[in-house]
Amino acid sequence: MKPCDCKDGAMASELNEQGIGFNEWQILVEPLFVYIQNATTKIRIPQNRFKAFAEWYLEDQFIPGKE
Repeated sequence: MKPCDCKDGAMASELNEQGIGFNEWQILVEPLFVYIQNATTKIRIPQNRFKAFAEWYLEDQFIPGKE
């Protein structure tokens, strides 16, 4: 199961990991929201919006003249 598939707390608790961190940066998954945080800031993003951002970021984009 992917973190983006979690619809409630019970499903999220079944994940091997509910978050990941590197130094002060962390990303945590809770039902309906994804939290990105560091030592000074915590951002709460709805899961569907976070998924759209991630898909856009990972998608190949066509650049005219560079094929």
